[in-house]
Amino acid sequence: KFQASYAEDKPLFAAINELNKRPGNEKARNDLRVLYSKSSERHLEAIEVYKSSDDDKKWDKILNELNALQHIYNSLQATPGSFSIVKPASYLRDIETVKKEAAEDFYVRAQNRLAENNREASLQAWQYFKRSISYVSGYRDADKMLKEAYEKSIVNVVITPIEEDNVFFSGSGNWNYPDFRYRPQEYQDALVRDLGGRSANFIPARFYNDRELRRERVEADWEIGIHWRNINPIRSIPRQYNRQVSRNVENGKDSSGKPVYITVYATLYVTENRYTVEGEVEYRITDIASRKNIDNGFVREEVSWIESSASYSGDSRALSQEDWMMVNNRNGFNQPSRGDVLNSLMRKMYPDLKRRIQQGIE
Repeated sequence: KFQASYAEDKPLFAAINELNKRPGNEKARNDLRVLYSKSSERHLEAIEVYKSSDDDKKWDKILNELNALQHIYNSLQATPGSFSIVKPASYLRDIETVKKEAAEDFYVRAQNRLAENNREASLQAWQYFKRSISYVSGYRDADKMLKEAYEKSIVNVVITPIEEDNVFFSGSGNWNYPDFRYRPQEYQDALVRDLGGRSANFIPARFYNDRELRRERVEADWEIGIHWRNINPIRSIPRQYNRQVSRNVENGKDSSGKPVYITVYATLYVTENRYTVEGEVEYRITDIASRKNIDNGFVREEVSWIESSASYSGDSRALSQEDWMMVNNRNGFNQPSRGDVLNSLMRKMYPDLKRRIQQGIE
C-alpha cells in the first residue's frame, strides 16, 4: 500500500492503491486521470512560488515538492496499467539540478559572509558551507572552506575562579567559616573540560582556566565570570510527634538454659525541622578588549534536608540504632556543613550552568 507524502495527495493514492488491487476498476481509473493532473499542477505551482522566495528554507521546500512528484511517479510505475491511463513524468533530473543550485546558493552566501572577517560572519559562513555540503557532498572546495570558516570563528575563552564574596547569612553558625570540602576550583576545571577544553570540537571556542592561560601565555578574547549572588535559608516550623517503639529482648534463661525473651517499650518524643537553602549563581561572558557583554544570566536551585532529634521515656532497650541517632542529635550535630550545602547546590546547578554558557558562546 502506497502512502501519500502530502495530505492533499491522499485521494490520488487511494485511486492508485485501488488499481493495485483491482486494475479494471473503472471509477479508480477515472479518478486517476483527474487527480494525477490536479496533484501535479499543485506541486508545480508551489515550486514556482518557492523559487521567487528569499526564504532560507526555499530549497528544502522545493525539494519536498519534487520528491512528492517523484514518489507519485514511482508509485504509478509499480501499478500495472497505470501508464496507459496517465503519462507521469520522472523528476530525478530536476531533483539533482535543484540540489546543485542550492549548494551553489549557500556556497556563495558563505563566501560573502567569510569576506566580512569577523566572528559572527564567520560563524554564519560556517553554517552556510555546511548547508552547501548537505545538498551536494564535496561541493567545490566547501569542505576546505568549512574548516577555514570554523577556525576564523574560534575564540579563546578563560573561565575565571568562581567567587563567593561571603554570601552566607549571619547567624548560621559554622557556615560562615571556610570549609575545604567545597572546592570551587574543581567546578571551574570541570567547566573548562566539559565545554571542550582546547579541542574546539563541540563549539567554536577554546577554553582555559586562569592558571592555564598564564602558563601557556595565551591571550584570551572572552572571559567568563561566575560568582554566588545569594544563599537564602528557609526553616519550617518544627513538627513534633510521639512514636511508640518496642523490641523483644533477652531477659535471662530458663531452667534448661534456653534464653527467655520479653517485650520492652519506650516512647520517642521527636522534633523534626525541615531546612531549605536557595542558592543563586550569576555568570557573565564578556569581550575582554571591548568590555562588551556577550551574555549573562542567573542559575537558581535549592537543597533541602530534614533534621530530627528526640528524647525518650521508658526502657532504652526498645530503641533502634536509628532512634539512638535522633536521641544523640539533640543539639543538631547532623546538620550539613557549609561545604555540603555549596556542593549540593553547585551539583544541581552545574548542568544548567554549562548549557547556558555553551549557548552564550555559540
